Amino acid sequence: MTQYLRYSGKYLSRKNVVWEVGISQEADGAYPAVGVLNFPADEPLVIEWRHTDKHEVICGSIATLTVTSPGDRTYEDLYTIAPGSIRLDVLRNGLLYWSGTLDPEFYEEPYAYGKEYEVALTFSDFGILDRLKYNLSGMQTVRKLLVQALGRSRMNYTEVDESLISTSLTAGGAAVRMADLMVRSDNFYDEDGEACNLKEVLEGMLQPLSLRMVQRAGKIWIYDLNGLYAGAEEKAVGWCDTNQVMGTDVVYNNAKITWSTYAQDGNLTVKDCWTNSVDARLIALNMLDGRTKDGSTYYSYHYSTNLRDWIDATDSGFTFWVNKEGAGASGLMDGVKFFKMVPQNDGTECEGIALFYTSYQGIKVGSSSNWSASLRRNSFGINPNYMKGTLAATGPALFKADGVWLPPVDDASSLRVKICVEMLMDPRFNPYESSAKLIDGVDQRDWEDKWNSRGNFVYVPITIKYRPDDSSKVYCWTNKDIVSTKVDYPVRTLTGTLGRWVECTGMNEDSPEVWGYLCYYNTEDHAARSGVVGWKKNCPAINPHTKDLVTALAKTNDGQLVPYPDFGNGGGTLWVEVRSKGWIISDGGINLSATEVIDTRGLWERYSWLLMKLPEVEILNNAQFGTEIDTEDVEYSAYINKAAKEDIKIDTICGTCESGAETARGAYFASTTGKMIRKLSRGGRTTQAEELLIGTLYSQYSERRTKLCGTADILSDGMCLYTEACQKDKRFICLADVQDTISDESELEMVELRPDEYKSDKE
Repeated sequence: MTQYLRYSGKYLSRKNVVWEVGISQEADGAYPAVGVLNFPADEPLVIEWRHTDKHEVICGSIATLTVTSPGDRTYEDLYTIAPGSIRLDVLRNGLLYWSGTLDPEFYEEPYAYGKEYEVALTFSDFGILDRLKYNLSGMQTVRKLLVQALGRSRMNYTEVDESLISTSLTAGGAAVRMADLMVRSDNFYDEDGEACNLKEVLEGMLQPLSLRMVQRAGKIWIYDLNGLYAGAEEKAVGWCDTNQVMGTDVVYNNAKITWSTYAQDGNLTVKDCWTNSVDARLIALNMLDGRTKDGSTYYSYHYSTNLRDWIDATDSGFTFWVNKEGAGASGLMDGVKFFKMVPQNDGTECEGIALFYTSYQGIKVGSSSNWSASLRRNSFGINPNYMKGTLAATGPALFKADGVWLPPVDDASSLRVKICVEMLMDPRFNPYESSAKLIDGVDQRDWEDKWNSRGNFVYVPITIKYRPDDSSKVYCWTNKDIVSTKVDYPVRTLTGTLGRWVECTGMNEDSPEVWGYLCYYNTEDHAARSGVVGWKKNCPAINPHTKDLVTALAKTNDGQLVPYPDFGNGGGTLWVEVRSKGWIISDGGINLSATEVIDTRGLWERYSWLLMKLPEVEILNNAQFGTEIDTEDVEYSAYINKAAKEDIKIDTICGTCESGAETARGAYFASTTGKMIRKLSRGGRTTQAEELLIGTLYSQYSERRTKLCGTADILSDGMCLYTEACQKDKRFICLADVQDTISDESELEMVELRPDEYKSDKE
C-alpha cells in the first residue's frame, strides 16, 4: 500500500540549519489535510547511531522525534499500526538526510494532561529487518537482495553507494560490486522451510566480505574498512566543548571464523505425497471394490496365506488407500493414483504412486456342508499389455515428479547425480508374506519362481530432464545405447553406466525423442534371481547379461548415477518423468529388441502389484562408490595478539573455501559465470574471504588503537574518514554518534582506523 504524507513540520537550528520532518502513513489515497507538527525548544529530534564494533555489519540508527500534542492522544493511533506502515523522512537544508519507520514497541505519553504535552515518537532505519522474513527463491545477486530488503523496510534513500568497497574478484582487478556476486536463496531457509529474517540474511551475506552497512546523509553506504581508509573523503573533527576523552579500543587474542556451509546432501525431493486422511481401524477385506472415506478408496489384504482363512475376513495384514489427489507429483495418467499403505498385522507404512494393483475376495464354493475356498480378483490401474514394449519408442508420462533445483558448481565432473526410484513389482497377493500355492491358475509360488528364472532384468523408460535457469532449452538424459548393447558385450563397470545428456529439440510429450531407462536387477545374483519381487531400488543400468560385475558396480546397489548437468551460467531444475509403454522384462540371455516384445513365460500377466515411491535425487561426489557430500563446517583461525585476553569468534552462513564444498548452499557465485567463488583479493592479498576478514581483524585489533570521545560539530556528511588536530597522521572511523539537531552537535566516539596490512605465515 502506498504511503502518503500525514504530518510535517520544520524548525531552524541554532546554527541556522533548516530541519524538516515528514511523517508518511499507508492509506488508500492522499490525506485531505496534512497535520502540522509543533516541536519543543530542546531536542525536537535526536538521531543516534549506537556503538558498533568495527567488525559488526549493520550499523543501525534510531531517531527520536519529540512533538507537542495539540490534543488528548492525538498520536496514539500511530502506535496501533503494523510495523513499517509509517515512515519518517528527515531533510537537512532541503536534502534527504535520514529515513526510518516507526517502532510501535514503545509508546507513552502523559495521561494527566489534555493537551500541549510532549510525545516522543521513535523511528528506526534497520530495526524492522529482524521482523521481516526472507521470501525469494533461486539464485539472487547480493545487490538484489539488499535492494529488496531496503524496499520492504519502507525506508527512503537516494542511492546505495558501493564506492568504498576495495575487494576484487582477482588480484589487481576492479573493485567488486554487489551485482557481481550471487548467493543461493535456499541458504536462508532451514531444513523445515522456515526463512531467516532479513537482518540475518544481510549480515550473513555481508560479514564474510568484511562489509558494513550504514545510513548517512540520505544514502545507504556499503563499504569495507580498507576501502574506507583508502578512498574516503577526509574531514577534520571540530570539537565544540571541553568534554573530550582519549582512550583505547579493544585488542583480541585469537580470531576464529566458522563457516556453516549448509551443504546440500541426501535426497533433495520430498518423500511424502499422501495428503488425505486415513484410519488404521478401517478394513475392507474380501471387498473387490473396496470402501470409500473422504474421497479415498481403501482395500485390505489378508495376513494369512491359507485361503480358507480368508472367509473369516478379520485377518487384515494391511490396508491400501488410493486417491487421485496428492503432492510431489503431477500429470498422473488416467488410472494412476497416489497410494498409502497402512499396516495392521504386517506391511510397512509407505506412500507413493500406484500404477497397478489388485483386490481379492475369498469365497466359499460348494454346499454349506461340503465347501472349498476359492477367490475372485479385480485389477486397477494401467493394463500390463499397454506397458510392455520395445526399445523403439516410449509413451506418455505415467506421472511427473516435482523438480529439484541443482546449484551451479565449480567443477561438474567432480560430482554425480543419483536417481533412485523404489518399486514394488510383485506377483504375490500380499507382498509382505511368503508366496503360497493357493489355487491352480493363480499360483503365487509358481509366478515367483518364473520371475526368478526369467525376470532377472526390468527396464523402466523414464525422461530425466534438466532446464538451466537462464535458458529455455531442455536437456534429457539417455542411456539407450548402454542397455541396448548386445549380450556378448556385457557392461560390467560403473563408469560404463553413466549415460549422457542430450538437448531435446522436439517436445512431443506423448512420444519423446530422447529417453533413458532405469534398470532393476540383483547385483549379487543377476543370473538366478529377479531384480524385482518385494520393494527394490533401481541399480546402475546395464545390458542384460549374466557375467560377473566389477566390485564398484556390484556394490552400487541403489540408484542410477548420471553426469552432473553443466549447462548455462547458473543452476537449473531437474525432474523425473516415468513413462508408459516400452517397459521391458528380460533374462540375462536375450538382447533387448527394437522390434519384438519380450514376454518370456508370460511375466506381463503375472504380477499383482506395480507401485512406485517418489523418485529420489541426490548429489554425490564423483569418487569410488559415489561418496556422500561433506557437510562439515569450514574453520579459519589465526592469532591477533597473543598477549590479549579475549578471543573473537564469528560464525558465518556464507563463505568460501579453497576446494570441495561443491554443493554448499552458503557459497558465493560469480554472476557472470555462475561458478563458485573460491578466492577474493584485498589489500594486496588473494585468498579466501575468511582469511581476508581475519586480515581486517588483525589490522584493527592487534594493537590498542586510539579512541576519542566528546562533543563536536555535527557529522552531517556521508561516509568520511576523520582527522584530529593532535593525532598527526592517524585516521579515525566514527563508531557511535548521537546527533542533537537543534544544536547541530554530535556526541561521538571515534576509533583509529588502519588499512588491511596482515600477512599470514603461509604468504
